[in-house]
Amino acid sequence: MIYAMSDVHGCYDKYQTMLEVIKFTADDTLYVLGDVLDRGPDGFKILWDMAQRPNVVNLMGNHEAMAVKALSSIIAAIQRSKEHILTGDEAEAAELWFGNGGKPSLADFLRLSQEQQQTVLDYLLTMPLYREVEVGNRKFVLVHGGLENFSLSRPLADYEPDEILWCDPDLDAVYFPDKTIVFGHTPTRLLHWQIGEPEQPDRIFYRGTMIGIDCGCAFQGGRLGCLYLDTMEEFYV
Repeated sequence: MIYAMSDVHGCYDKYQTMLEVIKFTADDTLYVLGDVLDRGPDGFKILWDMAQRPNVVNLMGNHEAMAVKALSSIIAAIQRSKEHILTGDEAEAAELWFGNGGKPSLADFLRLSQEQQQTVLDYLLTMPLYREVEVGNRKFVLVHGGLENFSLSRPLADYEPDEILWCDPDLDAVYFPDKTIVFGHTPTRLLHWQIGEPEQPDRIFYRGTMIGIDCGCAFQGGRLGCLYLDTMEEFYV
């Protein structure tokens, strides 16, 4: 059984409840399409849990990318106090991360043991940008945000991180005629609004060969969504 969810954003309780709802076992595979960190209080606690599960594949999100860029210099500054002053680039990276909800994640990181901190740092650095998955007779491309500067002849491995992590998909495009793109990053309430469905609840979004699964977990009224790729059954917490 193969599942996909995205944008958990530090909501540990919703994450654990979802694993119970889908009856997740060691025989299943869960793809998490990035943005486990930030906004909510327990992003690194979730990453620690995921790092212990070989059947959870966590893709890089733009919030993980911000954390990777900022965290090492911030930790050095905390440990060495006045002996380590952030450079201009380091301060800019920290400001970007904190401005996008990174402060709760830093506090959560500091609550971990030294061993746990190293584990989640190593885990962050191994996150892939995309995965291609075939379930039954259906092919999926899993990404966090989208595929900017798309060309059908361009291999996925040629995309730069910013072309996958920060972009929004073109809702009128057909990227691959034989593959479905599953993405997070953009809350589905905004996607429904873009196509004239402003009163729709936070639910999984379908349009052509694209599926959006960021159901606004960390936002007021939002939900954590999970898609069972074998049957396309939807689950919500």
